[in-house]
Amino acid sequence: MAIRLPCTLLTAMFLVQITPVAWVANVIGPNSGALGILIAAAAGGFLPGGPMVSFPIVVFFQQAGAGVPQLVALLAGWSVYALNRTLSFEAPIMGWRFVALRGMSCLVLPILAGFSAEILVNLTGIF
Repeated sequence: MAIRLPCTLLTAMFLVQITPVAWVANVIGPNSGALGILIAAAAGGFLPGGPMVSFPIVVFFQQAGAGVPQLVALLAGWSVYALNRTLSFEAPIMGWRFVALRGMSCLVLPILAGFSAEILVNLTGIF
């Protein structure tokens, strides 16, 4: 892990250099509000791999101007929706009925996490 983490963080810094930062700030920036939280939560489900891949991508979004509530929704979406894990592990092992039940019961969790983070940020002003 000591070798992988610096490499992945370096990759995230390179992503900031080649990606249009204004686009990220518009779509999931602090002023994007509820739509930005919804987009970030949905996009989180498409983040590939485990934490060694996903967290540097989140660091990239943070450096590109994403809002804190949107980042919370993005990470919660990655954690709950996880399309890559659903297709490769959950569906073959547990079956599609279980996947549908879990998906429907957890659908709002990343969105609620984003809105909760927005309330906390507005109340405390820490971030």
